Amino acid sequence: MLLSRAAEVALKALPHFDPRGPEAPGREARVLSLACGEPAPFLGKVLQKLARAGLLRSKRGRTGGFVLGRPASEISLADIVLAVEGADDLNKVLGLPEGPVEVLLGPARDELAARFRDTTLARLRREAAHA
Repeated sequence: MLLSRAAEVALKALPHFDPRGPEAPGREARVLSLACGEPAPFLGKVLQKLARAGLLRSKRGRTGGFVLGRPASEISLADIVLAVEGADDLNKVLGLPEGPVEVLLGPARDELAARFRDTTLARLRREAAHA
Protein backbone atom coordinates (compact mmCIF):
# COMPACT_ATOMS: atom_id res chain seq x y z
CA MET A 1 0.00 0.00 0.00
CA LEU A 2 1.41 3.31 -1.00
CA LEU A 3 -0.44 6.22 0.50
CA SER A 4 0.70 9.69 -0.34
CA ARG A 5 2.56 11.67 2.29
CA ALA A 6 -0.51 13.92 2.57
CA ALA A 7 -2.76 10.93 3.37
CA GLU A 8 -0.28 9.71 5.97
CA VAL A 9 -0.20 13.14 7.60
CA ALA A 10 -4.00 13.36 7.61
CA LEU A 11 -4.28 9.96 9.29
CA LYS A 12 -1.68 11.06 11.81
CA ALA A 13 -3.29 14.45 12.55
CA LEU A 14 -7.03 13.75 12.73
CA PRO A 15 -6.92 11.60 15.88
CA HIS A 16 -5.71 14.75 17.70
CA PHE A 17 -9.08 16.46 17.13
CA ASP A 18 -11.84 16.45 19.71
CA PRO A 19 -14.18 13.61 18.64
CA ARG A 20 -17.37 15.61 19.30
CA GLY A 21 -17.10 17.41 15.99
CA PRO A 22 -18.26 20.96 15.23
CA GLU A 23 -19.19 21.82 18.82
CA ALA A 24 -15.67 21.15 20.12
CA PRO A 25 -12.97 23.78 20.64
CA GLY A 26 -10.78 24.34 17.60
CA ARG A 27 -7.22 23.16 17.08
CA GLU A 28 -4.75 25.61 15.59
CA ALA A 29 -2.63 24.22 12.76
CA ARG A 30 0.61 25.33 14.40
CA VAL A 31 -0.26 23.62 17.71
CA LEU A 32 -1.37 20.53 15.83
CA SER A 33 1.88 20.48 13.86
CA LEU A 34 3.81 20.29 17.13
CA ALA A 35 1.61 17.46 18.39
CA CYS A 36 2.07 15.52 15.15
CA GLY A 37 5.69 16.39 14.51
CA GLU A 38 4.82 17.61 11.02
CA PRO A 39 5.81 20.88 9.34
CA ALA A 40 3.08 23.49 9.82
CA PRO A 41 2.97 24.66 6.16
CA PHE A 42 2.47 21.13 4.82
CA LEU A 43 0.00 20.21 7.55
CA GLY A 44 -1.94 23.41 6.78
CA LYS A 45 -2.33 22.34 3.15
CA VAL A 46 -3.57 18.91 4.22
CA LEU A 47 -6.05 20.47 6.66
CA GLN A 48 -7.35 22.74 3.88
CA LYS A 49 -8.02 19.69 1.66
CA LEU A 50 -9.89 18.04 4.52
CA ALA A 51 -11.89 21.23 5.08
CA ARG A 52 -12.82 21.45 1.39
CA ALA A 53 -14.11 17.87 1.64
CA GLY A 54 -16.21 18.76 4.70
CA LEU A 55 -14.26 16.58 7.13
CA LEU A 56 -12.96 19.66 8.94
CA ARG A 57 -14.43 23.10 9.54
CA SER A 58 -12.70 26.33 10.26
CA LYS A 59 -13.85 27.98 13.47
CA ARG A 60 -13.26 31.62 14.42
CA GLY A 61 -12.96 33.21 17.81
CA ARG A 62 -11.19 32.51 21.05
CA THR A 63 -11.60 28.76 20.70
CA GLY A 64 -10.99 28.93 16.96
CA GLY A 65 -8.98 26.78 14.64
CA PHE A 66 -10.06 23.60 12.94
CA VAL A 67 -12.70 21.18 14.23
CA LEU A 68 -14.06 17.96 12.82
CA GLY A 69 -16.89 18.61 10.39
CA ARG A 70 -18.92 15.84 12.01
CA PRO A 71 -18.42 13.53 15.00
CA ALA A 72 -15.44 11.15 14.84
CA SER A 73 -17.85 8.21 14.91
CA GLU A 74 -19.13 9.32 11.48
CA ILE A 75 -15.75 9.70 9.74
CA SER A 76 -14.10 6.60 8.29
CA LEU A 77 -10.43 6.24 7.45
CA ALA A 78 -11.55 5.81 3.85
CA ASP A 79 -13.26 9.23 4.00
CA ILE A 80 -9.96 10.75 5.13
CA VAL A 81 -7.79 9.08 2.50
CA LEU A 82 -10.22 9.77 -0.34
CA ALA A 83 -10.55 13.43 0.66
CA VAL A 84 -6.80 13.98 0.63
CA GLU A 85 -6.18 11.94 -2.50
CA GLY A 86 -9.03 13.62 -4.37
CA ALA A 87 -10.27 10.19 -5.41
CA ASP A 88 -13.58 8.37 -5.28
CA ASP A 89 -12.36 4.75 -5.36
CA LEU A 90 -10.27 3.44 -2.49
CA ASN A 91 -9.21 0.37 -4.47
CA LYS A 92 -7.55 2.68 -7.00
CA VAL A 93 -5.75 4.57 -4.24
CA LEU A 94 -4.51 1.24 -2.87
CA GLY A 95 -3.78 0.17 -6.42
CA LEU A 96 -1.78 -2.76 -7.66
CA PRO A 97 -0.20 -3.29 -11.04
CA GLU A 98 -2.32 -5.32 -13.46
CA GLY A 99 -1.42 -8.94 -13.99
CA PRO A 100 -0.25 -11.67 -11.63
CA VAL A 101 0.44 -9.28 -8.73
CA GLU A 102 -3.12 -8.00 -8.83
CA VAL A 103 -4.49 -11.53 -9.09
CA LEU A 104 -2.45 -12.64 -6.09
CA LEU A 105 -2.74 -9.55 -3.89
CA GLY A 106 -6.11 -8.19 -5.02
CA PRO A 107 -8.03 -9.96 -2.24
CA ALA A 108 -5.66 -8.53 0.39
CA ARG A 109 -6.09 -5.04 -1.09
CA ASP A 110 -9.87 -5.49 -1.02
CA GLU A 111 -9.72 -6.55 2.64
CA LEU A 112 -7.57 -3.54 3.49
CA ALA A 113 -9.99 -1.24 1.66
CA ALA A 114 -12.85 -2.76 3.67
CA ARG A 115 -10.95 -2.06 6.91
CA PHE A 116 -10.45 1.57 5.85
CA ARG A 117 -14.18 1.87 5.14
CA ASP A 118 -15.22 0.13 8.38
CA THR A 119 -12.82 1.85 10.77
CA THR A 120 -13.99 5.19 12.12
CA LEU A 121 -11.84 7.95 13.49
CA ALA A 122 -13.46 7.32 16.89
CA ARG A 123 -12.33 3.69 16.83
CA LEU A 124 -8.83 4.72 15.77
CA ARG A 125 -8.68 7.08 18.75
CA ARG A 126 -9.84 4.32 21.12
CA GLU A 127 -7.31 1.82 19.75
CA ALA A 128 -4.49 4.35 19.97
CA ALA A 129 -5.35 5.09 23.60
CA HIS A 130 -4.93 1.40 24.47
CA ALA A 131 -1.74 0.85 22.48
